[in-house]
Amino acid sequence: MLMASPNAYAVLSRDLRILEVNPAWMALVGASVNDFTNRYFFDALPARTPESARELRALFSRVLERGQAESLPLLHYPLPGAAGDRRRWLDRYWTVHVIPLEDAAGRVRALLACPIDLTRHVLEAESGADPIRDGPARQIGAQLARERQRFRQLMQQAPGFVAVGHGPSHVFELVNNAYYQLVGHRDIIGKPVREALPELAGQGFYELLDQVFASGEPFIGRAMPILLQPEPDAPPVQRHIDFIYQPIMDEDGQVSGIFVQGHDVTEAHALATKVAYQAAHDSLTGLLSRREFEQRLTRAVEAQRTEDLPHSLLYLDLDQFKVVNDTCGHAAGDAMLRQIADVLLARMPDAHTLSRLGGDEFGLLLENTGREQANALAEQLREAVEAVEFVHDNRRFGCSASVGVVTFGREIGNMSEALRAADAACLLAKDKGRNRVQVHGLDDQELLERRREMDWVSHLREALAENRMLVHAQRIVALAPGADPRERMELLVRLRDRDGAMVPPMAFIQAAERYGVMPAVDRFVIATAFRHLAALDPATRARTSLSVNLSGRTLSDERLVAFVEELLLAHPFAPGEICFEITETAAVHDLALTTRMLHTLRGLGFRFALDDFGSGMSSFGYLKHLPVDYLKIDGIFIRNLRNDPVDAAMVEAIARVAGAMGIRTVAEYVEDAETAHLLAALGVDYAQGYGVHKPVPLVPAACAHGSQAP
Repeated sequence: MLMASPNAYAVLSRDLRILEVNPAWMALVGASVNDFTNRYFFDALPARTPESARELRALFSRVLERGQAESLPLLHYPLPGAAGDRRRWLDRYWTVHVIPLEDAAGRVRALLACPIDLTRHVLEAESGADPIRDGPARQIGAQLARERQRFRQLMQQAPGFVAVGHGPSHVFELVNNAYYQLVGHRDIIGKPVREALPELAGQGFYELLDQVFASGEPFIGRAMPILLQPEPDAPPVQRHIDFIYQPIMDEDGQVSGIFVQGHDVTEAHALATKVAYQAAHDSLTGLLSRREFEQRLTRAVEAQRTEDLPHSLLYLDLDQFKVVNDTCGHAAGDAMLRQIADVLLARMPDAHTLSRLGGDEFGLLLENTGREQANALAEQLREAVEAVEFVHDNRRFGCSASVGVVTFGREIGNMSEALRAADAACLLAKDKGRNRVQVHGLDDQELLERRREMDWVSHLREALAENRMLVHAQRIVALAPGADPRERMELLVRLRDRDGAMVPPMAFIQAAERYGVMPAVDRFVIATAFRHLAALDPATRARTSLSVNLSGRTLSDERLVAFVEELLLAHPFAPGEICFEITETAAVHDLALTTRMLHTLRGLGFRFALDDFGSGMSSFGYLKHLPVDYLKIDGIFIRNLRNDPVDAAMVEAIARVAGAMGIRTVAEYVEDAETAHLLAALGVDYAQGYGVHKPVPLVPAACAHGSQAP
């Protein structure tokens, strides 16, 4: 629209860089678009005098600060000559109108500058009277006529609508073409506003005019709706207008009329309304967006400071939704989400708020609703989802949902706390078997533990980002003296809190596993191991072996191999100096995937140990499939080894089977020398535990020398 306009326009950024100009602007100043785009306004159009620049810059600043359109009725601002020649200036006079351009939040993001060249009118007014030929009366009359004609021309060229009303009845004296385009071409000059525009009755505009006339104070309206009837026999149409009612003062300082100016912003208002709706609603389901939901939840939490009414929050997560996406594709998953959203919306009381929080998660804010009502509604919604049968390409899928419920009052400090509580309840519902409702209680120990775990997620991410994750090393000692000259150590992760205190792994490992942070922790330890080995001198490195734990989530990450290969390129050494440890539980979770991963990494030269061996009922059966070099016997068989003959028999059996398969064995949790001697007698190859070596920070010196350690 701007590019096709006959009026000159330029769009300026907040720092007064020219973002866009239309052809009329280029014709007005006599230059090409390349002379302006992305240039500072006063560099592209330098001012001849400081006064001109100061006046125009002040106009821009006022519009940016106030967010209201404003004009300079007459600005003397010469332009440089052809090709920017500042030795020859072109004298120019302007009316400049500047309009703020706002985003959906109402913040001024840019300015629209609309200049009108008045040079010809000004020069004619200055040179039109001849004092020798004309008498004083004729000269004054001619001057007044020219000024009136000039004023009319300026009004017609104004970028918005303009009208002048006289007296308390607001009789129309003057209107421009833009005003006629707004209200319709009708006979209004000389008529009071109530007679000329009768359709305004009951809309408050007559009253606003009366108020400005009586008070002498201007009125500014922003995007105000107005019903007009441009055609006599046509139905009224609604427009939205920005306008100013400015009182006109006579010589005695009394209000004699009202000057009206403004713009029809209907299209811009419709666009802003559309953008605001899109920002507040989820594009897939049409439900409220997470951003809008969080704003409403924030208001509900803040209202608790002055009210004593409970609110409830439901956090609903679909169970096994990934099956639909993986089986039928994301288009089917989207269709299922829309169907579920419709089901939930149909059962929601009108006074409450339903939102899609993201993925397959939904949030429900139940204001002024206690626990019993919230729990009852949660059960109804769970049953409604369970009754849904989703069909795609002749495939039928059942649905279910886990729902967390929290009822809160003043004990909830902010929106995030409320969401975390409901989310923790929802996760507990999933852990208990899915397709159930879990109600949060402030004294619920299960939920308190889950919330502590959720808090650990952010702590771990911060610790990784702030280099507060540390690696310690614990020796693995050969039980047969001189059997193995290598120094073997298992790397153990630690966390240093912000106050300097060391946090043991048992405090955060479970949370890291549950909430998907463990792969990042594992990668940190793997990278540390590679850098450490690469920093050792070749002789020390040749007799050093580091064991690195891989979690179940890391083991199922298909990008792990590429990550390890990149590290190996950056830190070249014999891959056999790294032994990856995997737990038996993680290995059997997806035996086929684990086997492929082990074969791939083993093909590169890395070695593997199966940790916690013996804890499963079919442990020996897995050994046929998993290409491992070491078995680490579960500590449950070691702790009471000296006093329990069954434990001793189990350890001996594991050692014999492993020996027959060419696999070395490691006993964990060895706490004293007597247990170590007994393990050697039972045929176990290595021992690890506090009775053998206590973990120490991993430093090169720790690996360069020390006791005989395998």
